[in-house]
Amino acid sequence: MSKYSDLVFTIPQEWHSWYGFATPRGFFRGTTMMPKAHLYMDFTAITKDLVMEVPHTHHAVDEYIVFTGADMNNFFEFDAEVDIWLGDDNEHMELFTLTQPTIIRIPPKLYHCPINFRKINENKPIVFSAVYCDGDWSKIAPRKLENGEYEFQYDGAGVRRCVKDRSKECIYCGECFSEGMRAMAEQAKTDDKPIDLLAPYYEMAKQPRTGKYDKFVYSFKPEVHDDARFLSPRAGFRGTSEMVESRLRYFYDIIQKECEVGDLHMHHSVEEYLIFTGADIAKFFEFDAEIEISLGAGPDDMETFTITEPTVIRVPAGLWHSAVKFKRVGAPVNFTPFYPSGDYGKVLLKDGKYIYEGTDLPN
Repeated sequence: MSKYSDLVFTIPQEWHSWYGFATPRGFFRGTTMMPKAHLYMDFTAITKDLVMEVPHTHHAVDEYIVFTGADMNNFFEFDAEVDIWLGDDNEHMELFTLTQPTIIRIPPKLYHCPINFRKINENKPIVFSAVYCDGDWSKIAPRKLENGEYEFQYDGAGVRRCVKDRSKECIYCGECFSEGMRAMAEQAKTDDKPIDLLAPYYEMAKQPRTGKYDKFVYSFKPEVHDDARFLSPRAGFRGTSEMVESRLRYFYDIIQKECEVGDLHMHHSVEEYLIFTGADIAKFFEFDAEIEISLGAGPDDMETFTITEPTVIRVPAGLWHSAVKFKRVGAPVNFTPFYPSGDYGKVLLKDGKYIYEGTDLPN
């Protein structure tokens, strides 16, 4: 076994029964799939109108919720309307309606959800990805008791139980969610006044917006360029440059042809994740490329890995990694360099000296 093979993870096909979610889908479940990983995220394509989640918070880590077109070749063709609520508590929330590719930062203790995917073009699915800058996920949701007080229920990786059989751990099959969605649809057909679970939230939306939460919502901007390696325009989220206090920085680089990206370097104090997928998240496992990258303790001590399937590579702080070599590109590839830090920096070795390059350096 290679010394670094535990840092290279092939994303498995996850077949499921979630209503309105493309299957199979990709999922990187943090420490469950890779020891010491500090990233937990899914690659989900929404194909139908649906409603999900209840208001909840995260106790100690940021979450980022990403909405984009599923076909990264047409990233900014976002034919959907999505409603999501943000607020200081579950009874005082403000409505945001998304009609273009958007990323939302959810800092600790900020209430968010439900999410109403109320206008989805089945021929143009959208991506919904929940990204946690931690090795696991968890949430805290309030539940109102008969006496009017709240209890706060904790849920998370490793503790969630199966709804149908509490003796078993949840395997995220989606059957319970789908049964609920179908039951609501049937009730709406037969009941003159079906229960509208979203009514209280739309009632909140009648109150004037304060603008307090606008700083957490960022619409991706088209970045037009003339680099033939990448599709133009491309998109990215440039951390603190785009959003105050953001601890995330990443790009969608859609590779068009055989090429090399980057150079030999390491990151001194933060880790990086390199993510490779097909360019259409709704067809996540249609991956037609061969990619090489080398990892090692130093420039003269490197091992080469070949990637032919959707893959996540964790690059710990201090580990050297080479340029990414796209040896064969049969179909466009989504290459996402992903930094769970608000800025970017790297260390190169030139003429026996360590040279630092990074963002926002003084002249």
